[in-house]
Amino acid sequence: MKNLINSILVALLFMSILLSCEKSPMEDTTGLKEVRIAVVLPEKDREPVWNNVLELAAENIRKADIGVKVVYEWVDEESADITETGKSLSDRDDIKSVIGCNFADNTQKLAFALARKKNNTKPLFTFSTSQDLPRVFGHRGFLWGLCETDISQSEIILSCITNENPWLKKVALLASDDIYGQTFVDWFAFQAVELNLEPVSIETYKESDELEACLERILDSGAEAIVCAPVTADDVVPVQSYIDNFMYNSEDGRGITLMFTDKAYNKSILEGEYPMDYISGLAPASHPNSGFGVSYDALFGRVPFAGEAEVYDAVLTTVLASIWAEKNNEEDMNKAIAALLNGKSTSQGGWTAGMITNYHHAIISGETPAISGATGTLDFDSQYYTTIRSTSYARWITYNGKMVIIDYYSRNSDGHSSSPVAAWEWKKQHMQDVDGNGNEIDYPELKDNYAVLVAASEGWKNYRHQADVLGMYHYLKENGYDDDHIILIMADDIAYNEKNPLQGVVRREIGGDNLYEDLQIDYKLGDLTLDDLNHILTGEPSEAYPVTLGSTYNDNVLFFWSGHGTQKGWKWKEDDDLNADFARTMFSQMQYRKMFAIIETCYSGGVAQGCTGIPGLLMMTAANPYETSKADVLDEELLVYITNTFTSSILSWFDSKPNTVIRDLYLHAFDKTNGSHVMIYNSDYYGNLYLNDMSEYYPNQQRLYLGFPISQNILGTDPSPRSSDN
Repeated sequence: MKNLINSILVALLFMSILLSCEKSPMEDTTGLKEVRIAVVLPEKDREPVWNNVLELAAENIRKADIGVKVVYEWVDEESADITETGKSLSDRDDIKSVIGCNFADNTQKLAFALARKKNNTKPLFTFSTSQDLPRVFGHRGFLWGLCETDISQSEIILSCITNENPWLKKVALLASDDIYGQTFVDWFAFQAVELNLEPVSIETYKESDELEACLERILDSGAEAIVCAPVTADDVVPVQSYIDNFMYNSEDGRGITLMFTDKAYNKSILEGEYPMDYISGLAPASHPNSGFGVSYDALFGRVPFAGEAEVYDAVLTTVLASIWAEKNNEEDMNKAIAALLNGKSTSQGGWTAGMITNYHHAIISGETPAISGATGTLDFDSQYYTTIRSTSYARWITYNGKMVIIDYYSRNSDGHSSSPVAAWEWKKQHMQDVDGNGNEIDYPELKDNYAVLVAASEGWKNYRHQADVLGMYHYLKENGYDDDHIILIMADDIAYNEKNPLQGVVRREIGGDNLYEDLQIDYKLGDLTLDDLNHILTGEPSEAYPVTLGSTYNDNVLFFWSGHGTQKGWKWKEDDDLNADFARTMFSQMQYRKMFAIIETCYSGGVAQGCTGIPGLLMMTAANPYETSKADVLDEELLVYITNTFTSSILSWFDSKPNTVIRDLYLHAFDKTNGSHVMIYNSDYYGNLYLNDMSEYYPNQQRLYLGFPISQNILGTDPSPRSSDN
């Protein structure tokens, strides 16, 4: 009975849409108030894609008889200078809002251009889903993301894979090397681990001719399922064809589950003489209960592609907000949108002409209705109004030349869509078991402490790496180190960088202390090669290297590295990768009694994994071998991130508990580091983490055991070199 009722309702809705779209040739629009909207999208897609939804929105608003006509000003995203376009649009009072872009990189350029105008009042509506957009512009008040970021899409795709194929464990990611693909790269491995999946490969590509090599490496990793986030839909068929050919020729009958992201949900994969069947994926879609998708299919012979429902809601919101602004004498359209979308006084519910009329009556009557559009209820976070709270995702497949929706998903089921995960709370569950890890090891008596601090990147955009290293430097100076016992390596190119409005200042907290004071930099990053670094760590002082690590097998070394990383190693500037060889060389040359390495890079666990088996070495990393580490604290005055999440958690714990046992340090860092899994490596060759504390690494701290002072050599006094099985 329920299905019958729903069918009748959809039929009635469809009939109303058809009637609303019938233009009267005698209709006079000359007296209507003009609402002008700039649309920044590819011209080549204008006729086959965007005109349908734009004209449907304009026509429904006309039929609503609210005294408004919509006028679109089109800008070709692929030929225009996006930055100059944004600057021009921000200065125009006749443009009520901007809709764009199709590509996340262009959306970011457009947003930066609008942000340059102080107190920008021009709303930017977007269906771009990169997490970088709300991270950078979330506090600016003009960005209106009409679907959740790809953090949610990645989560649901992985959930679908494991729910539909519970026997699969090994998953891989193939993503475009841009800010669109970066969200998937940042969150894929983290989410996979939390879903009891094993991430075995993450590959990125810039050009289509790199796809085959990427796929070959993925298949060599043993991946059973692949998530593909392509830069354009043009890459979908080649990827699908490669996987199909692999399975067809596989001698062991190996099957591969392949799912695409929203960029594949595009008309181009349906074109060609023989469109491929059974390409499948996930994409943001209209809400299944709104009737928009069904009506659209009936009107235009296809389901709405990615972004079309969001574009419709952008037009609807702009028109209603302009009416609210006029009624309430509000000149700032962003404030008008925020007030309108915070409305809860009535719930009219719908995107059709009749519902638009109802919204208009409510606004004129002084109410703020709860707006529901093609994508569902337009509910934004009430603090920042940056990204919509809930998105419906279509699980789609191609069949017989059409896109077929086989199910709808959302992060939290609302009764009209499935939820493949139970209320994902982003609470990490898969922590290493470090309780009791490590055996008691005989160490020689501790005589001295040394530290090596390396910021391995250059340039203003990498400000956070140098800031974190300087934060660690000052902490060590406050706890007994002198400069003769610290080797500090950094580019030293941010304090007086031309982009720094605070010349001579480096800080890792907003309004915090200047870290660029009272410091001694031993080497500038640009003056060294990776071979030079290895000599500094293991060689004798010389004219070329006046400062080298002077530690012996009686000394502890605290090693801190902040920079970029790949699955090949920790990046040294932009060129070379540091691997585990440096640690093995330091051990073989008896450069330390104990060495604790704290590593802040993406994929940092990869190198640490390779250090397993080296006696006296312990590594704590910001991420596992397949995860990215996450920047933290965007300084809006500097327009750059000034610290990293993992390092921030480490230094905050040091400040409050300098004598912390390493097990507690790990638990704290694990809990406070969002978006990656903090890892401990080689504890079996270091010692019990309950019995080893950080006081061993501070010259002026009394070593403790279970809260009581102990001698430095409680675990042994044998000064003989330790041996390694490796």
